[in-house]
Amino acid sequence: MRRVEIRRPGVRRINLKYLNEGEEKELIVLIRGEEQGEYQLDVVSDHKVGRTFGRVIVRGIAKNGARVKVSGLIKIAKQAQGVEDFLEMKLLVLDGKSSAVAEPKLEIMANEVKASHAATVGRVDEEEMFYLLARGICRKNAEKMIVEGFLEKV
Repeated sequence: MRRVEIRRPGVRRINLKYLNEGEEKELIVLIRGEEQGEYQLDVVSDHKVGRTFGRVIVRGIAKNGARVKVSGLIKIAKQAQGVEDFLEMKLLVLDGKSSAVAEPKLEIMANEVKASHAATVGRVDEEEMFYLLARGICRKNAEKMIVEGFLEKV
């Protein structure tokens, strides 16, 4: 398993190449967009051969004017039968000055594969916030708890 944490604006490209049958790769990326600027992540899971397994999980936050954009692609060649791959992107926008975009894609040429993706972009759940505020936790600490819980799930 490989883990990457992004804390500064910029463009990052990660290409996971599967060249040998039986390869397994897992990538976890945390994006902490806490300062103004562009945070761009492009991830490609490129399966050249069959019977490989991949999983990419991206969690990110955007606040203080950060603009987070995540693009992910699962690419499976025609000869790469028996591949299993999953791409998950979850982004949380914490203020009105920030934005987030998640763009998952599949490019599958083989016909015997299991490949899927999931993507969400949202804000802090008001019910969660209300629950914490009702227990005497200030808004700033409540948001911090929710964000840390969101990021720590991976």
